Amino acid sequence: MLRLLLLCLYFFAALGFSSAQAAKPVLVVGIGFSDQVNMSRKGSNYHLDVLLCYRLFTELGYQVKFIVAPYAKLTRLLQQRQIDVATRQSGQLQSNLYYSPVYLQVHNLVFARQNFSGTIKTIQDLKAYPLVGFQNASHVLGQEFAKVSREAPSYREVFDHIQAVQLLLKGRTELLVLNKKTFYRRLAELQQPTSLVRSFDVLPQVEYRLAFSAPKLQQEVEPLLQKYLQQGAISDIEQQALKAPEQVEKLLRRQR
Repeated sequence: MLRLLLLCLYFFAALGFSSAQAAKPVLVVGIGFSDQVNMSRKGSNYHLDVLLCYRLFTELGYQVKFIVAPYAKLTRLLQQRQIDVATRQSGQLQSNLYYSPVYLQVHNLVFARQNFSGTIKTIQDLKAYPLVGFQNASHVLGQEFAKVSREAPSYREVFDHIQAVQLLLKGRTELLVLNKKTFYRRLAELQQPTSLVRSFDVLPQVEYRLAFSAPKLQQEVEPLLQKYLQQGAISDIEQQALKAPEQVEKLLRRQR
């Protein structure tokens, strides 16, 4: 009898939990996979975006449904109201969308092999050499870089950062544009010494925001995100994502 009672209590508790979950509004969050992820997916900022959004929106009382797409496509999906939130939005802000404060700043460098004999003092100097960038670089690095990338002898954007670093090391490009942390992390994965390369700091800092399709959601999120920023929570989340990317991947798959 006692066992039956406990089973009944468990059933009703589970039913109540399911009903509570079902009652929560669902947010569709677009996660980009282009400029801060490589095929090995070892601790990229992609994982930061997933973990940050999951914590931010569940704390606000939402269920989160993730959709993964290239960053450039996220903006279109948001404008078409196919998603509610897009991560990693930068560059010119769109008048029909609503934005959070900057939650992430990325420092990109121009890398060359150690025997590179050219001189890179400004962005304009890049146009003289074959150039490889992270995917979407020509958008997020501003109009001057976009113009230079069109004028360079060759330019391509590479999704896989391991491949991008290998292109540089093997001499298949003269210059590589990549996030500083990402580059040295991938170089270490390839078991290559930093003495093989040199770098030039001529690119603008990239600032990333969350973008929303509705002003009400932006107004709801902003105070909590500001709190995260003031308390240094973004850095903590980034470190947790770096230490356990496999767990973040599981979270992403479970919520999709």
